[in-house]
Amino acid sequence: MPDLFCYPPPPPAPTTNVPTTNVPATNVPASNIPASNSSSDEGWLDARATWYGAPNGAGPYDNGGACGFKNVNWPPFSSMTSCGNQPIFKDGKGCGSCYQIRCVAHRACSGIPETVIITDMNYYPVSRYHFDLSGTAFGAMAKYGRHDELRHAGIIDMQFKR
Repeated sequence: MPDLFCYPPPPPAPTTNVPTTNVPATNVPASNIPASNSSSDEGWLDARATWYGAPNGAGPYDNGGACGFKNVNWPPFSSMTSCGNQPIFKDGKGCGSCYQIRCVAHRACSGIPETVIITDMNYYPVSRYHFDLSGTAFGAMAKYGRHDELRHAGIIDMQFKR
């Protein structure tokens, strides 16, 4: 069933504190060892992004593409839409799926995750995972006031996770 409404992910599970003793770490049960501190990068996959349509809006016709959604410039889509290549679109099973996306490599990238909804199939992928984003979604990955600079970069490296 498609997500259609993208809610923030649930908070991380609480970690158990490691006992403060002189016992070597090898004697502490694995369940008591906190997870890695790199959780902010956990689960992100590399991809490439392009954009289509007008710089602002959800594409040229606001028609939702292959998934058949209408009025994608309005909530819950709010123009934050994307075409996905086969591993993302999944023969239509990916319609309405929500993904967090971020770009970190370009100087105009904010690095702040944004959420997009899959509304169409991308038939011409430029990488294993390819998001062809609306102009609005592509620009949303930029630092304040640098939306156009990022859109002029063309194909960019980005990251995503479900």
